[in-house]
Amino acid sequence: MTSRLSTDFPHTQPPRQSGYGNPFGYADHQPHNSLYYEQGEEEDEPFDVRADFDGTGPRWSDRYGQGQGIGQDVGKGEGSLRSGLGGGMVGDDRSYRPVDDHVAPTGHTANTKSATSREELVSVPVLGAEWQKSELHELSRRGQSELRGEKRTRAWREWTRDQRGLCGSRWFTRRILVGAIFAFVVALGIALFFLIPRVPSFEFYGEQPFSVDNSTISFNRTPTNFSFSGNLNLYADASSSYLPVHFTSLQAKLYDLTTDKLIATGDWGNHRIAHKDQQPVLLPVTFSYSALNTSDTTWNDMYDACGHLWTGTTRPDLKFRLVLRMSIMGLVNHPEQSTQISDVTCPFELPGNSV
Repeated sequence: MTSRLSTDFPHTQPPRQSGYGNPFGYADHQPHNSLYYEQGEEEDEPFDVRADFDGTGPRWSDRYGQGQGIGQDVGKGEGSLRSGLGGGMVGDDRSYRPVDDHVAPTGHTANTKSATSREELVSVPVLGAEWQKSELHELSRRGQSELRGEKRTRAWREWTRDQRGLCGSRWFTRRILVGAIFAFVVALGIALFFLIPRVPSFEFYGEQPFSVDNSTISFNRTPTNFSFSGNLNLYADASSSYLPVHFTSLQAKLYDLTTDKLIATGDWGNHRIAHKDQQPVLLPVTFSYSALNTSDTTWNDMYDACGHLWTGTTRPDLKFRLVLRMSIMGLVNHPEQSTQISDVTCPFELPGNSV
């Protein structure tokens, strides 16, 4: 297989010819490449690769200031010789002309390439720097998460230093936010002062604290108990409230003040009290109590206070303690209120033959 160089350029050892004008013995006429030369074209100088890259050879002697002084001209014209370095080597002057004196073949210009040339230039991109370990870490999911965390931390620090605003706005700095929160808290406090309902106060109606449905009265010795239904007559004061007080539940528990035993319960239910007003409240209750025997103090107190009025007898008074548990719309907690009353006359009288 023959390479291109073997056909385009002369052999290393061409046939020698004797003669003064050819001291190396090379043939005057070397074979030409048919792709670069045409019939009748001026012959080019022989190409010597080693002479081009030999910086200390005769071709580049002018570079070191030696010029024509390296050797003597033996002849003139195309047959002139130079004595080589070392005193013995001489060569053809045409073999050491600068490369820029080369005349391009026909069909080649500085910017265009001949159609006869089968060579093509390939642009190879320059290889970039290798990826660093830190750059590969930033491309991972964990690296992206760390970058987002650093971005949030940097944004938070800049905001706390009043260097940037909040929510993408430049004016919403920390100082503005603190002022807005303070103003909101003040406005909210003023609004709640007027909007939150106040817990009303209750007290017994002095003239008649409670009333009884006589058809429900029942006293027994065996078993020992009593029961009846009635209403607690209360007086509600809601003058401190700026809004109406809406009760969802008003539970009442009535205790004997002497023995502190529960004797009655009730619930007012869903009612409303007008604001800045005082109004009576009829709270329905059911009296119910049972004991072991008739010697129980609580049963005896109720029986003696409500017994039959015999001639020359005096009935003792009743003493109660009332506990109210309120559920008011607008209040989270369930406030409780307690009040008591004494010297209460029983509103009914038992028959003489009852028990």
